Order: sequence, then structure tokens, then C-alpha cells
Amino acid sequence: MNDFNSFINSNDGRGDENQSASGMDISSVLSSLAGKYEGASEDEIIAAIISEAEKGRRNGTLTDADIDAFAQSVAPFLNEKQKKHLLRIVKYLKKK
Repeated sequence: MNDFNSFINSNDGRGDENQSASGMDISSVLSSLAGKYEGASEDEIIAAIISEAEKGRRNGTLTDADIDAFAQSVAPFLNEKQKKHLLRIVKYLKKK
């Protein structure tokens, strides 16, 4: 994954329910993650997401709204244990 900012939606301002507050297209993020990390372990995927999110937080391109939108988009695909883990990650990233 490049960074969260590289997944900006280019829909010419038409709007999209999958677009976050700062313009990130959540569908694109999920598609990219699915393709790039196919076959990777859960720990590898989580580490990559956290690493990229931390970079985005440091350079100011990842907002709390982006984190929330990403979590809301991913949550339906997770079991209860994974959802709890996701919530812990969200809390961690929002403190950064």
C-alpha cells in the first residue's frame, strides 16, 4: 500500500457514500488491501494498516473521520473478536 492519501476518489465531485470526510474512497482502499495482501496473515495486514495510518497521522493527511470511515467499512466483514481488535486499533490511531 502506498499511503491512505493515494486512495483519493477521482469522481469529479459527484459525491460518493463510500468517500470519507477528507475525500478518501473507502472502496478503493479495501480493494487495494485485498489485492496486495491476499494470502498474508492477519498480523501482517494489521501491521501494514497501522504503519500507513501512522504515516498519514504524522503528515496530517489522515483524520479521525478517515479512520472512522475505514473502520465502519471494514467492520461488516469481521467477526466479533476482530471487531473488538479493530476498535482497539482505532482508539490507538486516534491518540497519535
